[in-house]
Amino acid sequence: MRIKFTAGKIAAFECAAGKSSDFIWDTEAPGLGIKASPGGSKQYILQSRLQTGSPVRLTIGKITAWTIENARAEARRLQNLIDQGRDPRQEKAEQASQDKAALEKAKSIAIREAITVQSVWKEYLANHIGYWGERHLRDHHNLSQPGGIPKKRGTGLTVQGVLYPLLQMRMIDINADVLADWQRQEAKSRANNARQGFEMFRAFWRWCRQHKDYSALIDAQAVESQDLRKKVPERKTKKFDVLQRSHLPAWFDSVRGLSNPVISTYLQGLLLTGARREELAELKWEDVDFKWKSLWVKDKIEDEGRMIPLTPYLSSLISALPRRNEWVFSSPSAADGKLAEPRIAHNKALEIAGLDHVTLHGLRRTFASLAEWVEMPVGVVAQIMGHAPNATAERHYKNRPLELLAIWHSKYEAWILEQAGVEFDHPENQQRLRVIK
Repeated sequence: MRIKFTAGKIAAFECAAGKSSDFIWDTEAPGLGIKASPGGSKQYILQSRLQTGSPVRLTIGKITAWTIENARAEARRLQNLIDQGRDPRQEKAEQASQDKAALEKAKSIAIREAITVQSVWKEYLANHIGYWGERHLRDHHNLSQPGGIPKKRGTGLTVQGVLYPLLQMRMIDINADVLADWQRQEAKSRANNARQGFEMFRAFWRWCRQHKDYSALIDAQAVESQDLRKKVPERKTKKFDVLQRSHLPAWFDSVRGLSNPVISTYLQGLLLTGARREELAELKWEDVDFKWKSLWVKDKIEDEGRMIPLTPYLSSLISALPRRNEWVFSSPSAADGKLAEPRIAHNKALEIAGLDHVTLHGLRRTFASLAEWVEMPVGVVAQIMGHAPNATAERHYKNRPLELLAIWHSKYEAWILEQAGVEFDHPENQQRLRVIK
């Protein structure tokens, strides 16, 4: 039935009884019709024929959503496409695909804009497990911790790391000005940590710059600004965090007088080997070779560790320690069984000796400083301490055997004991053959 659509006629039109659907057609817009269903729903449709001769029926929409004039305009638009040889159904599918792609892109942009530095930082650390040393990875965790967490060792709560404020921000919000303000604030109370935190963040940002998922998201030059670099504190050498030759008698007397022989040996070991505090604390009995006079210690530079001489006096101290477990410097009260916090005892020993504060790392500095008194070659000092070689000859040509290191190391230990006034009779001196006349 063809009629001129009006609101009244459309309202009066119902699906005839017994039919699955019924139709009326508009006289004003050829092909425009209304399809009525038995349930009472009605919707505008367009019925036409493609240039190929194939019939096509398109749904425009429910009569409640379209006015008559709008339905007629849509019918004419669709018919115009057909007259041009285009299939509205295909264009509708393409438009739907484009709309979906646009929506996905919008969602992707929204998600990327919501990415926090912390989420990418976790991925960055996970990506470097197995490539970084344990100490280097722990430094990253310490400088990015939230703070306020009970310490695993000792009492009190952890301090918020300098990187933590940056981790709470969105990646897209990081720029040179933000980093400059961050450095300015952190440098007020902890300049060295601020500098170290910046160096870690710069390496992280450069990694993001090379990452396919983050390179387009960040301000790649944020960490390269010269104005920012001016805000980063300069590395300062701790000139006074070291024992002088004149301090040795008082220091040894006080440290040797400690009631805990494990801590006493550990502190003397730091001074006599120049090892890092964690390297020596993690020494196991299987790493000590009394026969060949050597120690195998973990190393920050070399993943496999390094072998250093076991000098006579230190050997006598270590051999006298109790073998409670696998650790040389054991502690029955510690959760992991090894020495946890020797700083308290060392600070007490310094106070008793009347000496200024010296950190455990300062004992490592002391080794390097006092080694010059016995004219120990710089390369030997570096190899014993585990410093990375800084010259071509050191890196590629010189491979000093343990025996050569032991000559200089034992000379250093003997000089230290002499300056400290520590009497030590080398067991080999007692067993040395003598000529009887």
